[in-house]
Formats: sequence, C-alpha cells, structure tokens
Amino acid sequence: MGSLKLAALFLLVAGPAAADDAPKPVVASGYLKELWEYSHSAFNDQPYFLNIDRARLSLDVNESIFKAHIDYDQEVAAGSYFNTAEYQNFGLGTPPTWLTMQQTISTGTTNSWFHRLYRGWVGVADDQGTLRFGRQRIAWGTGKLWNPTDVLNPYQPTVVEPDERTGVDAAYGRYALGDLSSAELAWAPQVAWVNHSLLGRLKTNVKGYDVSAMGGKVADSTSSWMVGGDFAGNLFEGTLHGEWSYTDLVIRTPYWRADLGYDYTFPSDTRLWILRDAAVVAEYFHNGGGVLERSQYDFSQLLSGRTVALAQDYFGFTYSKDLHPLVKLELAVITNMNDGSGFLCPTVQYNIVENLYLKAGYQRFGGGKGTELGRSPNLEFLQAQYFF
Repeated sequence: MGSLKLAALFLLVAGPAAADDAPKPVVASGYLKELWEYSHSAFNDQPYFLNIDRARLSLDVNESIFKAHIDYDQEVAAGSYFNTAEYQNFGLGTPPTWLTMQQTISTGTTNSWFHRLYRGWVGVADDQGTLRFGRQRIAWGTGKLWNPTDVLNPYQPTVVEPDERTGVDAAYGRYALGDLSSAELAWAPQVAWVNHSLLGRLKTNVKGYDVSAMGGKVADSTSSWMVGGDFAGNLFEGTLHGEWSYTDLVIRTPYWRADLGYDYTFPSDTRLWILRDAAVVAEYFHNGGGVLERSQYDFSQLLSGRTVALAQDYFGFTYSKDLHPLVKLELAVITNMNDGSGFLCPTVQYNIVENLYLKAGYQRFGGGKGTELGRSPNLEFLQAQYFF
C-alpha cells in the first residue's frame, strides 16, 4: 500500500518525459528495500526476527540558485523483535530530533508502520557558497570508521545499514575563501539551549594536504564546548587521514579524541589475486570520553544512539573487492583494544539484474559477556534493494 502511494507521487512530480537537452529542475529517484535480521536479545538471549520494508522517494530541485532535497520514506517493521527488552527500552534506536518529520500510521504488538522525511532541506547555492536549512547530513572529518570531530551525525561502525547515516536538523552555511579554502557554520537548535550545537569550521590546503580546524558550542550543558581539526593527503600511493578533538562538557572531566588512518587501493598488476584492485582501510581510534573498566560501561548510551563507543582504544580494518563486475565482497574488523572484544562482518553483494542488488552478511561478535562487543549476539541479515 505504501509503495503504491510512492509510485503515484513519483508520477505526479516527474510528469511527462522531457527531451534530453531540456532543463530538468526537478529530478526524482528512489529505492525499495527489504531487510531481514536474525539474532538474539543481549538481555536474555531471546531469539528474534526483524523484517524492515522501506520505500524511499528522493527529489532534487535545482532552479537557478534555489536548491532543495527530500528523501521521503514509508517504512514497515515487523517481527518478534518488538517483544524483546531492547525494543521495550530503546525502540528502533533512533536518536531524538528537533523537527517533527515522522508520523506513525499504525502499530501492533509485532509491527510498526510510519512515514517520515529521512532528509528534507531547502536553500540557495552558487559558486561562492551554500546556505540551507532542514534535516541534512553535515559530513565533517576525514575518518572512515570513526569521526572525533563529527558530533552532529554520530555513526556506529557496527550497524547493519552503514549507508544509512543519521542527519541533523540544522542551519548550515559554507562560504568559499578561494579555490581550496572555505568557511563553514552549522547551528543545530533544540528546545533547550543546553542541547544546542553551534560550530564553525575553516578548511584549506597546505602542501597537498587538506586540513581544517573547527570548534564551538556542543550539547550537554549551557557552556559545553569543543575544538578540533582534521587532515587528509596522499602518502606512498595511498591516503593518510586523521582527526582530533578536545571536548569540555563542564558536567564531566574534559577529554581528547583522536583518529589516525590509512587507505590504499592495490594496483591491477598485484600478484595476489585477493589483493588485486582491492581497497583497504586501517584506522586507530582513541576515545578519551570512554572508560577502561568494563564494569563502568553504560550500554544504554550505545543502544539509544547517544554515543558510538564505550571504551578508549580501538582498531578497525575494512577490505572491499569486486570479485566480478556484478559481485562485491566486503569485510569489516573492529577490535576493542581495552577489553579484547571484537567484531567481524563479511558481506557479499550481487547485482542480480539491472538496478536490483541482493546482499547477505554475518556479524560475529566475540568476547565475554561483560565486554563491549562481546555482549552483542551474532546477527545474520539478508537485504534486497531495487533502485528506480
């Protein structure tokens, strides 16, 4: 039923086909996705199944300097996951938002149907700068697995859908200061000033390296603040990247966060087939806001999406390779260096027909029950996604 509504809306907005050389101020696209998850509850080991069906219609408006973007979702979730302690306490783990862009259509004991704007912003843009307001992704930082400077869009590297990055309700502006330099400002309001974020960022290029510095007010107290920076540039045929931040929330001891990584794509003439044209990323993350004693872990922070890491030191590695023009293999490995727990996730994606992708993956969590990553049960998932 939701898919029919989306199809009707798509036809209404897109209208008749235009000539190839005609201007196209409105561009519509979208996808249909079905995701199946099989796992156990971390609270009582109760087995569960979760099925998510999502239809997304994306609209891009480009009329002179005026720009707009909308990702409209209709999503149905169903399964025994709704009977687990995780769902009873934390729902589907979505963080709170300032703008009301989601509405529940119907709910049951084992299902939920809602529609929302996953993204929705309007603004103006030209060669000199950009100004927009609404729900958007403000991608600051150079890290691939962790981003110490990105406090507006926190991201957990162990999520099942890594391409689904939570946006933020904010006003954002960027002004060009030259060919390789810019100034940015982001204001993410909330109902109370204590939860507002107001951050600025300067970016430039120094001897072939992109570098930036940022800072400002962050959420958690009326006078909490942070400063930080990042860099990225070529080194030995690969890319070296890093970030750092210093945060003082006033309500707790100030702390440092830092990330250092290297990504490299092996050349086509590499002798080992498994490495030929493969892309790898290695990254170390220090989280000064975490703890060293596992007894002090607050797992509710992870399950509610308010933080991305509980301990202090992590190492991550990713590998991706096209086994065939239609088949892609990916592997992610993460280690908590403080408690010894680990995460392993191999996935295989198959472009079975044009615009239809099938993906299968397995998340293996290792470590004791009291460890950060070992506490989570293993999870298998299947995904079908069709783009239109």
